[in-house]
Amino acid sequence: MILAHLDQASHLLPPEIQKAIDHLRLTDYLEKEPGRYEIEEGKMFALVQDPLTQYWDTGFPEFHQRHIDVQCLLQGEEIIGYLPANQDLIPTQDFLKERDIAFVATQENETKLHLTPRMFAVFYPGELHRPCKAATQPIRIKKVVIKIVQESPCVST
Repeated sequence: MILAHLDQASHLLPPEIQKAIDHLRLTDYLEKEPGRYEIEEGKMFALVQDPLTQYWDTGFPEFHQRHIDVQCLLQGEEIIGYLPANQDLIPTQDFLKERDIAFVATQENETKLHLTPRMFAVFYPGELHRPCKAATQPIRIKKVVIKIVQESPCVST
């Protein structure tokens, strides 16, 4: 997991993450409608979203096997829960084959990441994250999630 701001230097990032961050710096996703936008066919795409944040005690942590998530907040504020990968967790809902997402039961000791505009969090395959949580009260936010396809998928369960 990486937590940073688009305006910070990021010279130590892995090349595929750096490419996503450079793309975010050059593309005005705030003006784009929600939806999917191809960046590099078969390797990287962006999902523009404008969800209503939810209270912390709703929803469940998720993880992916084939994608790295680069979640960048554009507008509003958001809390994202995080826990390192744990291969012993059994999904309560497993959509990994169809949609590359699985959910697990609520976990103790999730770290709460507080994002403000232009901050981003990177979640690697297997890392648990619970996005779109309210900092105080539910609000409408705008964010972009860049999905980076991994050449050799992680097997986390």
